[in-house]
Amino acid sequence: MKVLYAAAEISPFARMTHTADLLRFLPASLQDKGYEIRILLPKYGTINDRRNRLHEVIRLSGIEIEVGEKIESMRIKVASIPNAKLQVYFLDNDTYFKRKAMFMNPDTNEHYDDNDERIVFYSKGVLETVAKLGWEPDIIHCHDWAAGLIPLLAKEKYNDLDLFKDTKVVYNIHHPENNGVFNKKLLDLVGLPESVNKDNLIEGDNVDLRTLGLKYSDHVVTGNHITDELDDLFEQLDISARKIQGSPEDVSDKFAAYYDEIAGDEEETEES
Repeated sequence: MKVLYAAAEISPFARMTHTADLLRFLPASLQDKGYEIRILLPKYGTINDRRNRLHEVIRLSGIEIEVGEKIESMRIKVASIPNAKLQVYFLDNDTYFKRKAMFMNPDTNEHYDDNDERIVFYSKGVLETVAKLGWEPDIIHCHDWAAGLIPLLAKEKYNDLDLFKDTKVVYNIHHPENNGVFNKKLLDLVGLPESVNKDNLIEGDNVDLRTLGLKYSDHVVTGNHITDELDDLFEQLDISARKIQGSPEDVSDKFAAYYDEIAGDEEETEES
């Protein structure tokens, strides 16, 4: 089974929350169980190429990403997680990710002014990279607010690609805090088809990436730091979220069973 991980953080390369520590362990442990894993992460300026032994993937060169009326080039670099055989793909672009910080300005602890463009670049870059690889994921596993735009893109913009026609999208919320609220102009940067009613994606003057992730994913999962804080939101959106919580080892076994449940049953039936 092929599983794509989309997240804005993974230890030891980039850390904002405890999610980074989970993703240091979970994908690697699942790969050891026989799953084929790909992880895509922004290549922040805080990630040192030499220290982390990053090298450019030449066969993935030439990808261009439309962000509104801009066209930005993207380089793909790769490195292995220390003491693991799992590789991480880094989406590199000087305009958006050269700065020595992630999405929150360390001086103010607030969003950078161009974070809407950065999110759109990263989100589209994830799916464009997979398309360039020609790698068909059974599951796209999106983590927290920074990956909340990806389910919408997979279902409404990249849905014409055969690559994603059978893909299940899982949206995983790890923390009750939500930094994914942006001005609605973010949607103008995406280039959604005219068939998509943007008014349905907007709350007041804003778009909430976490809410988009919930609405457009096939399955929703909550992690260790979520109790009942989001129950009202889940009820409002008519969502039944699965709690997958516990120690790293427990979570690994639970996700293996969960992936098989939501995407593996048909494969097992066909094989038998």
